[in-house]
Amino acid sequence: AQQYFTESHTTCILRHSSFDVQLEAFPVLNIAPDNFDFDKDIYDYKARRFELELNGIYFNDWILKLTVAIEQSNCESFIVFQEHIPMFAHYFYNASIYSIWRSVRNRFIFAYTDELTIQSSDVENYVSGYIFHDQANILLVHAQFLNSSVFDIKTNRFVGEGRYFGTLPKPAEMVLLQRFDAKVGRIIWNSGSVMKNKLKNLQGREVVLCLFNYKPFMLLDYERKPTLYDRALNDSKAFAEGTEVRIMLEFCEKHNCTIQVDTTEKSEWGNIYSNVTGYGLMGMILDRRNDYGMGGLFIWLDAYRYMEMTTYVGRSGITCLVPAPHRVISWTLPMRPFQASLWLCVVSYLLLECIALAAARRWERNPTNCPRNSLQKSLQFGFVSVMKLFVNQSTKYATFSYALRTLLMANYIVDIILTTVYGGGLAAILTLPTLEEAADSRQRLYEHQLLWTGTSPAWISSVVDAQEEPVLQGIVEHYRVYDAEEIATMSRTKQMGFVAERMQFGHLGNVDILPEDALPRLKLMVDDLFFVFSVAYVPRLWPYLEDHTAFVLDWHSYGFDKYWEWKIAADYMNVRRQNRVAASQRPSLDIGPVELGIDNFIGLILIWCFGMICSLIAFLIEVCFQLG
Repeated sequence: AQQYFTESHTTCILRHSSFDVQLEAFPVLNIAPDNFDFDKDIYDYKARRFELELNGIYFNDWILKLTVAIEQSNCESFIVFQEHIPMFAHYFYNASIYSIWRSVRNRFIFAYTDELTIQSSDVENYVSGYIFHDQANILLVHAQFLNSSVFDIKTNRFVGEGRYFGTLPKPAEMVLLQRFDAKVGRIIWNSGSVMKNKLKNLQGREVVLCLFNYKPFMLLDYERKPTLYDRALNDSKAFAEGTEVRIMLEFCEKHNCTIQVDTTEKSEWGNIYSNVTGYGLMGMILDRRNDYGMGGLFIWLDAYRYMEMTTYVGRSGITCLVPAPHRVISWTLPMRPFQASLWLCVVSYLLLECIALAAARRWERNPTNCPRNSLQKSLQFGFVSVMKLFVNQSTKYATFSYALRTLLMANYIVDIILTTVYGGGLAAILTLPTLEEAADSRQRLYEHQLLWTGTSPAWISSVVDAQEEPVLQGIVEHYRVYDAEEIATMSRTKQMGFVAERMQFGHLGNVDILPEDALPRLKLMVDDLFFVFSVAYVPRLWPYLEDHTAFVLDWHSYGFDKYWEWKIAADYMNVRRQNRVAASQRPSLDIGPVELGIDNFIGLILIWCFGMICSLIAFLIEVCFQLG
């Protein structure tokens, strides 16, 4: 026991009056299961008991004592004796789930003697708990008498096919490792088996993955091969692949385990409630029906509180496909070639030109000695000449003085330059139309207060309490949940955003639910609303977690994450759709010649219609005056 618990933080001993245990060199916590006296304990159990009752969580004295021992003393290893073994094995999982503190190095020593065993069936009860089927680091010490010097050291089989998945107690198969004689202080028989090799070579032990179709993280197919055993269908028909599925496929290739899948849940990640119940994929992991839940899962506090999560397996950015901007249609289109300041300069110049022409006309010398032009006629001449010159039209006025002719020629040259520049600007605007502002960034999505939607509340679970970021909180308030069919329908007509997941190396998830004919009216946002590191969730006390963490870190450092994301996206996803959605993020500048349509001229047409209506009204007024 001294060597077996060397790496443990604290060892908890469930004291038995008939056994004497002496351990040194590391912390030990003694628990007396025969007398749970909470009042005399140094820890105040009232607050913890109240918390469990408030959340509606089932517990008893065993669970409460073990939960506090794990939380407060950080117990990683346990020594349990005789009739306490089945009670400990039954309630330890509850305690490990309720405790916020957890360990990946749990070890157990269970000791019993035939002398204290009342019935032969008691021995089977000792090793019938689920812990004996699910944990690798278990030693069972057995002696015939209390004062025996020879005792057997056994362990549970754990490895190999035929894992027990039932809920009813069933005796686990125990394997004799050694027979030790304490009197002579040596091993008198050794099987040659090394307990540490259990997790290195699982010899085909089954590991169950909870899957549904969510590309590229995980995908299912019932026509491809090789096939895996599907526990939901009770048949070997399922083909599984994906960026996160591939991690477990390679992990089991290394550790010699057998992958099985459970496709009971078809589309819902689910959630965990405060009373330690859940639904969907997360609920299946919490109930230990499956070993491994994946699919771009975020770090959720409610789930972490009662389950384990792996080290990060990827990075996901949450973004949206939002309505693409429409062409701006306005009567102000003819005014757009020049800025307001330039228009002010043009109007000032035309006004100055009008005054100059009117003055020159007023003082013009007429060779026929006719009277001078009146001020009214001079101003009329200046105004009409300026307007006609500005639109490159000639006038019917006859001029006699060289000063007026020179002034008209100079003004005509300047007006040609102005109209040429204006025409070039107008042509550019007609060819490259002005678009309205799209809600295609985090800040603009917040300012437009645009509704956005997804198929599950899980999309915002990790940021729903982001009070320190008012912009993000405002965006979250406009999130709505609809099923996939409703989202597909709304994407064709509704002015709202549709959630998408940007993977670590640029590919997009959750875009397959949008129909092809809806993509032209949508564009990808230029940035992410937020990003998270995705993880996989496993049950508490999952025996492979430490090895899995080391494997995933190597996976990232060798670059396999990038390779498999690109390969799976190329093999199983619609590359054309991926490129189309990605290209919608920014407008293409190399678009070539564009055929002009009515939208290009609608602004001019509006002004023309306004002028025609005003002319018609003026004409009707004149007719009425004539008739009157």
